[in-house]
Amino acid sequence: MPPQYRRFLPLILIAAFAFILIPALSHRSHKQGLSDREKATRTIDAMKLIDTGEQSYRTVHGRFTQQLADLLPANPKLAGDLAAGVDVRLDLSTNRQSFLAQVASDVLSLVRARTGTTLTAQSCVVLKSSSGVNCPPPPR
Repeated sequence: MPPQYRRFLPLILIAAFAFILIPALSHRSHKQGLSDREKATRTIDAMKLIDTGEQSYRTVHGRFTQQLADLLPANPKLAGDLAAGVDVRLDLSTNRQSFLAQVASDVLSLVRARTGTTLTAQSCVVLKSSSGVNCPPPPR
């Protein structure tokens, strides 16, 4: 390399380094998917829909159901909540007059139990503390 170009070598290296490093540092990663607030809202909505769906099912059939598929026709929005990653577990008493529902996402876990029309238990645990992630007020 001729001597007149050697004095520009440090500037050329700095410029090349800047062209590589600056875009890498300024590139912001965009989070895909639902926010923690949206996940918490969907978890709460799913519990409300399951609870009201179970009560409606009991009114019509005289017993609760253990199958989510029985609740979906009356609550199509429940399918969207389930698709968002909400995990649901249903358990019934042997006479099918009591049910326990656990609805959880990676930010919130809810449990609700009913015997007939009486709410017998309710619990909420925030699994990941974040803005907008709060336990819902108790139902009326």
